[in-house]
Amino acid sequence: MPSSCKKCNTAITPTVSSLKCCIRGVHNHIKCLDISKAQFELMKTISGLDWKCLECRGLNSTNANASKCKCCEIIPKLKIIIDKLSQSVELLKNQLSQVKETPSAIEFEEVVQEVTDRQIRKSNLIMFGVPEQASNMSSADRKVSDENYVNNSLFQFGETSDIISSKCNRIGRFEPTRAAPRPMRIYLENGEQVVKLLRGIRKNRDIINENQIYKNVRVSLDKTPKQRTYYKKIRQELQERKNGGEEGLIIKYIRGIPRVMVANKRSNHRDSNNLNK
Repeated sequence: MPSSCKKCNTAITPTVSSLKCCIRGVHNHIKCLDISKAQFELMKTISGLDWKCLECRGLNSTNANASKCKCCEIIPKLKIIIDKLSQSVELLKNQLSQVKETPSAIEFEEVVQEVTDRQIRKSNLIMFGVPEQASNMSSADRKVSDENYVNNSLFQFGETSDIISSKCNRIGRFEPTRAAPRPMRIYLENGEQVVKLLRGIRKNRDIINENQIYKNVRVSLDKTPKQRTYYKKIRQELQERKNGGEEGLIIKYIRGIPRVMVANKRSNHRDSNNLNK
């Protein structure tokens, strides 16, 4: 025989929510106890919560508010607190996600500056080992001498007269006692001329190396400080992998970015820009 609600005497069915006294075993509909559906669902989530009927709790059944057990009075307050805490947690999660994904203004500015700097240097070359004239020459005469040397070198390297430097300058302050000559920055018209010149160097590498004038000269792209730092790490990786026993490794540029790769038959060290490697 099915149990019935102690207050309304109607049958207790699975479709109608009810509570059972942990002491006497009597049933009551939550509606008869003035307990909401939300409160009832929350009570079920609380581990170890035992419900007692009015008689077992020693309450006066004639009191209109006696049907509300003490835990039921606390539950709505707890629910409000839980809802607020949940909202705060979600807000913190969103803020943390934005901090991780959104670059700061300073980082964004650094990226813009790096991209701009690379674009400017795209049409430049750095030439190392170019002999520097004696200190008794004026700075203007030394500059003319450097320009003549550079333009003659560009013709020899590139096998064409259409590659002409718009200007060139030494990097660093002139010091007569300096052991090695200062590197030179060469300004070409565009990045295409840079590519054409480097191709000419690769093609005529043996001939260039036999010329005593260019014996100690090498040419490199005009890299930004960040690019030089990254390239240094790549060279270190190359050396470590070679020391580890790997063979046939080279540094190859993939879309302008250096990578350590295994050389194939067609590579022919095409990615080296030094004249004497």
